[in-house]
Amino acid sequence: MYIFIEALQSTFHAGGVVMLPIIFTGVIGFYYLFSTWMRVGGDAFRKDVYKSVQMLRNDLNSKREEPMRFAAKHLGMRSGIVSRELRRALKVAMESPSEYRDYMQVRMIQTVQYMQQGTHIISVMAAAAPLLGLLGTVTGMVSTFEVITLYGNQNPVLMADGISEALISTQSGLLVAFPLTLLKQRLDERIEYLTEQLELGATIIENFLSSAIAIASLPSQRQV
Repeated sequence: MYIFIEALQSTFHAGGVVMLPIIFTGVIGFYYLFSTWMRVGGDAFRKDVYKSVQMLRNDLNSKREEPMRFAAKHLGMRSGIVSRELRRALKVAMESPSEYRDYMQVRMIQTVQYMQQGTHIISVMAAAAPLLGLLGTVTGMVSTFEVITLYGNQNPVLMADGISEALISTQSGLLVAFPLTLLKQRLDERIEYLTEQLELGATIIENFLSSAIAIASLPSQRQV
């Protein structure tokens, strides 16, 4: 462990002044990355999120009494943001059917913004890290040329510091940017998929309400 820490310290010092901002961008980027995964919750890595919507459709199409209440109770057995938001939607549909459409339009925007919160910062940090590494490359090469100007190219030991600074800073910037870019892409795909499932579930509830209202109006039409 001591050898590993000492190696990190030597690498940090060899990378020059840009190593600190590179580490800073990495810390910020990974902080927002993992905090977004945590906000998404159990649905972040779950492969059967679609089952929540299937369960909702089957429960609403069943012949049970109060199918919406049963569907809400059934969804309560599953964790994750999709099940939670669909339960809230069912609660609004049961209490205020006329307000359901307006509620879902606003709630859908709020939920997507909640899942996407901080993702733009991840993109900024992933783009900034390799640029900082490139800056370290430039500063390292400038130091190398300064040594060559003062002492010529006869002393490779003095030249090694500048070359090491250039290579290590570039490597560090790429090591930060590469995983951030890949994980951010995966996160965006997951958020898009969860948004599609939420929209599908909301549409299923709205269609059920429309059918229930239409059926309820039939007796009055017959009397007329």
